[in-house]
Amino acid sequence: MEKLISLNVKCPKCKKSLMDPYRLINKKPSIRVDIEVNGKKGKFRLCSYYGCFNHESDIELPKGEILTVHCPKCHEELISNHICEECGAQMIPLSLDKGGRIYICSRIGCKKHYLNFENVSDALRKMYNEYGYF
Repeated sequence: MEKLISLNVKCPKCKKSLMDPYRLINKKPSIRVDIEVNGKKGKFRLCSYYGCFNHESDIELPKGEILTVHCPKCHEELISNHICEECGAQMIPLSLDKGGRIYICSRIGCKKHYLNFENVSDALRKMYNEYGYF
């Protein structure tokens, strides 16, 4: 049986939680950010399970377009200098509650994402303490 890891993320700028306990996706709090695409602004919620691509949006998300993502708390744009190896779009950084970051591609439809830890052994210990063997 595959063990799913539910991530708790926060804004890399203001450090406030991006978790929305009131809108569940797959029975877990969703990750909520503000988005803009083609001049339209809206709310975007993403499944918190690592590797899951289920999401909700209150605006249309045309495949192939680039999302501009903002923190709903501090309203700062969430963008990094990291470039997607699959499509060339900029990656969106989200800080992990347990340390490190997850990067997700800003291009709608691209499923490239990855975890990045400054101290891998410390991050693995924290994940083991929370999830056990996986």
